[in-house]
Amino acid sequence: MINKTECYNDALQQVRNHRHFAIEQANALRDKLLTEHCELKEIENRLIALSKEKMAAKVCGDRSFAEIEKEYIKTKEKKQQLLTQLGCENGEFSPVFNCNRCEDTGLADNQLCECVKKLAHKKMLDWLCKDIPAHEFNFADFDLSYYQEGAERNHMESVFQRCQSYSANFNPQANSLYLLGNTGLGKTHLTLAMAKEIVAKGYQVIYCPTQSMITALEKEHFGHLSHPVGDYYRNCHLLILDDLGTEYLSPVAQSALYDVINQRILLKLPTIINSNLTPQELEKRYGERLVSRIFGNYTVLSFKGRDIRIQKQLASKKI
Repeated sequence: MINKTECYNDALQQVRNHRHFAIEQANALRDKLLTEHCELKEIENRLIALSKEKMAAKVCGDRSFAEIEKEYIKTKEKKQQLLTQLGCENGEFSPVFNCNRCEDTGLADNQLCECVKKLAHKKMLDWLCKDIPAHEFNFADFDLSYYQEGAERNHMESVFQRCQSYSANFNPQANSLYLLGNTGLGKTHLTLAMAKEIVAKGYQVIYCPTQSMITALEKEHFGHLSHPVGDYYRNCHLLILDDLGTEYLSPVAQSALYDVINQRILLKLPTIINSNLTPQELEKRYGERLVSRIFGNYTVLSFKGRDIRIQKQLASKKI
């Protein structure tokens, strides 16, 4: 499991590690060039000497300060010209940071720099995609031509637009969704497209097959985990449960599932559930209590059409 704090801490450490690496690289390049180029070493030594002379002249109020400063500037320009000829960026031994704003410290204006936030968001997305290829699913790739022209396609276009709007306007108090439809109609595609965009905004999203969550909660229940996981599911900004109804259902599993769904409703946190079970089928499997909680608090988006995967397979055989 991963949480937002861990993502940001890891991202901040990674940024600062690069700063350390960049400084080491710059120092190594400096030592190499000074060793290989005598003229550069002489100029560097002269600059060090002039800096000391400037400091002494300034402390003593010596009138020679202006002359020393003039020579210092001229010598520094000579060094920069030589370094530029040797291929050093900007004529300096300066470290090359990834972020110019914070210089890889991770902080800008006493706040986390945007570079850390972007890296943390990427880590969250990478975790989301660990088992499921979320990178492959985008709204732009959702092809409405697989739905029959007319009422069916118009309906699915409306579903598509509602999913787009959901992710575009997402906040931790958003409505919960129940995506209902047979296998292969695009539920997973649109769910992952929503998840991808919501994660990119910095929200903590957990996407998992319902069975994976049930297995983790059962292990927690029987003390087989080194750390509790239930709070991850109960408290993340958005929980997405895929394939509700395909999991092995034990009394412990049924109780754990109800607890997560119910707690998130009480906390007013959104959940998206994908399933091919109708309300009647859901009640038969889980009982009236869970069905009442879901359909009394979730917005239902029904998916229509023919299995897109089968359509693609048939089309490929014709080629």
